[in-house]
Amino acid sequence: MSIEVTMRHSDVRIEALKAYAEKRMAQLKAKFPKVTKVQIVIDVDAKKHMYMAEVVANRLGEVAVGAKEFSESAKSVVDGAAARAERQLLRMRVKARKGTVREQRAASAKN
Repeated sequence: MSIEVTMRHSDVRIEALKAYAEKRMAQLKAKFPKVTKVQIVIDVDAKKHMYMAEVVANRLGEVAVGAKEFSESAKSVVDGAAARAERQLLRMRVKARKGTVREQRAASAKN
């Protein structure tokens, strides 16, 4: 699995924050082994003193999850976005096990 961490609008490269984000996304991979690629973009708004994190997880070649989080703390924004992504991936796993996703795809292909 590949993990990409991108920092935007930051004059200072925060290596500790990048390492923390990579560690947190590796935990996602441990819980969801079918995730093939995770991208996290951390945006810094210096005027408002806010951070924004966006997580995009690809699952078996399709975009499975897109989660955004806003906060004043850098680590909490990473944790919040990762938690949202985990909830969405769990929801997708439950739907796939029930077969509703397969049924919907089969029905839409016929139309």
